[in-house]
Amino acid sequence: MNLLRECSRTLIICVVVAVITQAIWGGSYAIHGVISLAYGFIATSTRQIVEFFKPAWPSKLKYAVVSLAAIILGTLHAWWWISGFGAFRALDFLIIATLLSIFLYQVHLNREQSHQLERERQEAELLKLEQQKTLAQSQLKVLQSQIEPHFLFNTLANLKMLIRHDPQKAETLLDNFSDLLRFSLKKSRSDQVSLKDELSSLKCYLEIQKIRLGERLEYEVDLSGDVSLETFVPPLLVQPLVENAIFHGIEPAAKGGLVTLRVKQKEDQWVIEVEDNGVGLAAGVNNLSSSKHNGIALSNIRERLSTLYQERGKLLIQSNNQGGVTARLEFPCVP
Repeated sequence: MNLLRECSRTLIICVVVAVITQAIWGGSYAIHGVISLAYGFIATSTRQIVEFFKPAWPSKLKYAVVSLAAIILGTLHAWWWISGFGAFRALDFLIIATLLSIFLYQVHLNREQSHQLERERQEAELLKLEQQKTLAQSQLKVLQSQIEPHFLFNTLANLKMLIRHDPQKAETLLDNFSDLLRFSLKKSRSDQVSLKDELSSLKCYLEIQKIRLGERLEYEVDLSGDVSLETFVPPLLVQPLVENAIFHGIEPAAKGGLVTLRVKQKEDQWVIEVEDNGVGLAAGVNNLSSSKHNGIALSNIRERLSTLYQERGKLLIQSNNQGGVTARLEFPCVP
């Protein structure tokens, strides 16, 4: 379809050139038309050949090759057509016809480039819309899964039990649960939250889990000295990793374990690690139910990173020297 459109435009240009040259010098319009068509279609076919075999050439080089081919071959054709390679008395005619052809070809080329830029702009807008759609879907999945039903039911069951046997601890649990819900609602309305709020939310979650698991769960939060708590990060990227560390690493371990959260900056990238010394990756793979849930959470995080930061956002999951798992997030710092 594009080739047909280009041939149609070339035909129109050649007809216009033939009309102009015939009006200037007179004579048979058929001769003017044949010579003009030869220039036009030599240029068009040369351009198609160059685009097919050398698409990476710079546009100026392509234009030079096409112009030279049109001038040399078109002039030889005109020479043969007018005099059969004899005396060439129409040199001025050919020079002006060549200049006109080059001028019109340049107009045509500029128009093609304009259309190409418009197509690229539309494709970029479409890609941006697709990314926004993917991000919205990913955020919806995260918000839907941020408070798992089993976590909610376990927390309420623990609260009921503690109210009877340890009212002070029940009050602490209720305070942390209320703060966690408040942070979750705040995050659901924002694309970015302060690192301070994100860590406060994680500490509430860890405190709730610590009340449930008792001495079987310990946790540490390690911030490097250059980290500012007022900087902003995407919400709920880290919490699923902490959940996985507890449910798939610490809870299945008979003696429990330690969850360590490390936050640091490496040049212009955040580096956030969630490390546990639980049962490790191999034990998690054997539990199909937990493995499936874990896979969905990690897939959601990778999808959000890809949408927000493309290749600069990474999530690495690997075994560590303590026998557990280390999840490492990397993404650009937001000023």
